[in-house]
Amino acid sequence: MVTLSVSFIYDFLNSQASTTIAGFVIIMVSIFAIYFQRKTTKQKVALKFLDKLSTEQSLINSAKFSKNCYLNPEMSVELIATSKKTEHRKEQIQLEVILNYFKSLSMGVRIGIYDKKIACLSQKQQIIHTFQQTKPYIKHIRKDLDSNKILKNLEWLSNKLDAI
Repeated sequence: MVTLSVSFIYDFLNSQASTTIAGFVIIMVSIFAIYFQRKTTKQKVALKFLDKLSTEQSLINSAKFSKNCYLNPEMSVELIATSKKTEHRKEQIQLEVILNYFKSLSMGVRIGIYDKKIACLSQKQQIIHTFQQTKPYIKHIRKDLDSNKILKNLEWLSNKLDAI
């Protein structure tokens, strides 16, 4: 009886069915490997991009400036946004630096380049606060350029993270 079992296993291993099953298993393992490699890559890329916010001085200064504008009534974001004076152009550029950074991050999250969970864990409050603090500036840019699509991805990400 033992010989029959071994013979059955031997016959099965030499059959077309075993080749098909082995091929299926190899394909499934490959799919899982690719999925997890892609997820890991997205996380690494997101972390690298998010690290810029704490290492690049222009972004650090821009984030601080944005916060100060929000907290200091004399440095109104709305005043900076609506001003046509050249003296306010430097402040406008400072706001645009941080907005462009978060615009790139939010677009990357939305299309799947960056991992949303990593962005949420590392910068959730800063993304939400930056959007809220610069809302008057964004509103003015949208009105000035006659497009509600300006910084829409940042608004989307801020709302998504705020809901979590």
